Amino acid sequence: MAFSELSRPWRARGHSNPRGGLLLCHGFTGSPQSLRPWAEHHAALGWEVELPLLPGHARTERELDRTRWQDWYGCVKDAALELSEATGPIAVGGLSMGGALTLALAEDPDLRGRIAAIVAVNPGMTLPAVAAVAPLIAPVVRTLPGIGSDIALEGAAEEAYDRLPVRSVGRLRQLFSRTRADLGAIEVPLLLATSRGDHTVPPTDSDIVAAGVRGPVERLSLTRSFHLVPLDHEAELLFEASARFLDTHVPARGPAPRSAS
Repeated sequence: MAFSELSRPWRARGHSNPRGGLLLCHGFTGSPQSLRPWAEHHAALGWEVELPLLPGHARTERELDRTRWQDWYGCVKDAALELSEATGPIAVGGLSMGGALTLALAEDPDLRGRIAAIVAVNPGMTLPAVAAVAPLIAPVVRTLPGIGSDIALEGAAEEAYDRLPVRSVGRLRQLFSRTRADLGAIEVPLLLATSRGDHTVPPTDSDIVAAGVRGPVERLSLTRSFHLVPLDHEAELLFEASARFLDTHVPARGPAPRSAS
């Protein structure tokens, strides 16, 4: 897979009177390209948006194989800390593994008070049984078929790796297990969007999330899209629901104070 400019990190900063800060987290083997329409939609509404590229992604499968889940999480945690310093309490959204990272950020005591609301789209919580033995089979089976472009919309495509490093699948399992175990620490409002025709993450993973968190949950059921909703038929439905939800739950920033004359 050749990665375009759309797979690079993206940000929208410098609004004269920003609505607030929004951090978006992309999925496993994917890139910012999968969330770029969501990022641009909210930037047009005045949000200061950060859409980082996770370590090991949008390069080569070999580079992904060298990274750990702590590297992916450290990237988005650093972004959350930096953005919240600039804008006050932020919103965080993510897709698939990015949804799991979003939930993990909301669990982190270091970020308590810095995250006001979260949006998780088809968040991953479980993996097939092969993930449990990934460390054992990795020396023999180095890669598995890719999971990119699970999209119902004809002609739409995701920029993602064609193969999955097996060791990285094992590390993804570690991230999911850790996040699932701490769901009860999440108290901020959650918008949980679930595609009923998802071929990548079981829709029941969203049920695990809804049952595990302690904060209020708003469910959004998507019936015409597969896994990659921001590139699919119901993208606008997701973006509009996200915007309404965040307007409700993220405190608006007042105008910057005028300097004394």
